[in-house]
Amino acid sequence: MNLYYQKIGNGQKILLAFHGMGQDFSCFLKFAETFANQYTTYLFDLPYHGSSEGVHGSKYLENEVVTKAIWVNYLTIFLQENQIQNFSIIAFSMGGRFALATVGAFSEKIEKLFLLAPDGISETPFYNFVTRFRLSRKVFKSVLTHNHKFHTSVQTLVRAGLVHESVFKFAKIMVDTPQKQKQLYRAWIGFHQLRFDMKSLAQLINHQEISVKFFTGKYDKLLPTHKVFPLSKHLHQVDVITLEASHGRLVDKVLTYFMNHKC
Repeated sequence: MNLYYQKIGNGQKILLAFHGMGQDFSCFLKFAETFANQYTTYLFDLPYHGSSEGVHGSKYLENEVVTKAIWVNYLTIFLQENQIQNFSIIAFSMGGRFALATVGAFSEKIEKLFLLAPDGISETPFYNFVTRFRLSRKVFKSVLTHNHKFHTSVQTLVRAGLVHESVFKFAKIMVDTPQKQKQLYRAWIGFHQLRFDMKSLAQLINHQEISVKFFTGKYDKLLPTHKVFPLSKHLHQVDVITLEASHGRLVDKVLTYFMNHKC
């Protein structure tokens, strides 16, 4: 696996930045430019996003997965090539899975974690069902590639009170083109093995005395504040900061927060 990334800034502190679903390295570009004197930031295009490809490069294999071992191997080489000894992480939404995978393997190198509405801490039964079984993956792919099926399915969940209306609107944006449909399918299936035991991760974080800040959006119905509790409740050095933001506006709000607070 070989990922595209941009290096921004010349600060003494190293920051790895992992974006959310459907985004690319530019998710944190404004952040990196704003704090260029404080941080040297490496902004990644995660697999299947931006200029990065999959596990096997441009040769995409159906239902291929990014395992923890693949991620650790990639990051080990990256850290060696860039002579990085210690670093912090900022991650949004889907990027949270990669942040947690990094903690599991490199906790002794991590100084701070800034997790923005992170995915991977709490998982829904729906996600587990869709990604684990061959038949459910096939049905999911069919639903994604036929917009009317997707919209009908999600609207049914909205009427049943299982999905908030704002989540439906967000989901429609995420699959409004064939390219986005393919990307969402590859990411959901490709990242499903990035699962974690929260107590074990908390032990690593506490042992290394890593400072953790969670940022959540008051109006975020996709990954609301309570989704971080399975991890945050076990941590010693932790802040859970809720900002006046929806899911899509959270990164901008966190930038403003950083500009007004020393982090």
